[in-house]
Order: sequence, then structure tokens, then C-alpha cells
Amino acid sequence: MKTLLKIAVIGLTGMLPVIESAQAADGTNWKIGRVYNRFVCNACHRQDNDRVVSPYERNKADWKAYFAANKHDATGTANASALYYTSTAYRQSIKDKNKAAAKFLKMSDEEMAADVIAFYVRGAKDSDTPARCQ
Repeated sequence: MKTLLKIAVIGLTGMLPVIESAQAADGTNWKIGRVYNRFVCNACHRQDNDRVVSPYERNKADWKAYFAANKHDATGTANASALYYTSTAYRQSIKDKNKAAAKFLKMSDEEMAADVIAFYVRGAKDSDTPARCQ
């Protein structure tokens, strides 16, 4: 029994760096933001014959300012609010054709937005971990 407990503790301890690297002290999870960006945000951008949006396109301050301004579409052809696209209402509206949106339906608007923002800031071109999207 003690051996089994030791194995369990060692196994969980080995997973801590993985968990800590994904979840920040503020509770955000950039990995969820990455998945959401890849399968929801960029799926729509590709569908509209637009280019995918990569965190590497801007620096951290620019991404923070973009999300604080909350302006997504200046053309008037889509919802102008950037954070609308992380909302439960939006996820609900596309859930039948987008499995990732359906998977994240239970997350609050605030959690989803924070995770997406964390992904963009973490992957910005001036970050320690710049990221390009596929």
C-alpha cells in the first residue's frame, strides 16, 4: 500500500511542471486559448478566405491593447466586439458546426476570454515563447 502511494505521489509530482506551464497564477490556461484559437477563431478566418491570426503578429502590449479596446471588425461585416467571439452566445451559435465551440460551452465568458488573451500574450513576438499559427 505504501509503495502504491509513493508511486502515485511521484507520478503526480512529475506532472506538476506540465500543469504549471499551462495554468498561470491568475488561473488562465493559455493551452485552452491555443486550442480555441486554432479550432474556432482560425477556422472562421479560413472560411472567410482571410488569413489566420497569429500571436506573433504583435507584441504583448499591442495584444493587451487590442483586447482592451475590444474592436474586432472595423468593416461592419462581422460583430465589432473581439470578445463576442469568446462568448457563450457565440459558441452556442456555432456549436453544431464547430466541435471545439461545443466542447467549451460550459466555460464562462470571462474564463474563455482570459484563456484566449493569455495565449495571444504568451505567444506575442516579444514574449519568451513566440507562436505562429498553422
